[in-house]
Amino acid sequence: MSAKTDKFLAGIKSGAMSLWDKFGILPSVAAGQAALESAWGGSGLATRYNNLFGIKGSYQGNSAMMNTWEVYGGKRYAKAIGLKDYKAQIKAIHNAGYATDPDYSTKVISIIEKYGLASWDREVLQEKKTETKTATAKDEGKAIVPYPGKVIKKGSTGKDVECIQRAVKVSADGKFGTKTEVAVKAYQKRQGLTVDGKVGPETWNRLF
Repeated sequence: MSAKTDKFLAGIKSGAMSLWDKFGILPSVAAGQAALESAWGGSGLATRYNNLFGIKGSYQGNSAMMNTWEVYGGKRYAKAIGLKDYKAQIKAIHNAGYATDPDYSTKVISIIEKYGLASWDREVLQEKKTETKTATAKDEGKAIVPYPGKVIKKGSTGKDVECIQRAVKVSADGKFGTKTEVAVKAYQKRQGLTVDGKVGPETWNRLF
């Protein structure tokens, strides 16, 4: 790698790694897209506005990446969320309508493989595997935070919703809306639970 690519990847790694827990997006995919769409940080949007994706956004450095994936958390890209293979995930994103270039996913895959970015995926997936083993070993029905005795779903409000929002890493406003539902579904998919966006006893005990 050149000094330029080294610096670019080092600068975005932290933000890219956080996307798996937040949105179910592999860091290699996010990094490959950022590199391609910002010309390795050299495009006008990237240098003047810290925008790595050619999509409007502001905040220091990685915000454009984060804002982009907030959009990807929506229903249009649902089939891509939580996929653990970078080829499958970028192809699902592309097939859902992201980018008009017919070779877009191929170009991103090429970057991922050339620069060994799949190693970033292994890091986050290994962390998740360890967390899952710990959660599985825990006696079901004995969550650290007791289950409130009712299914919490879209439209629910209150302190229990805030607890869920903090656990799935969305803004804790106590209102179970679309963003919370999407984050819960992504969590359920990663954990091998029933993906319905509702927090019943099984999902609650795994969360807490």
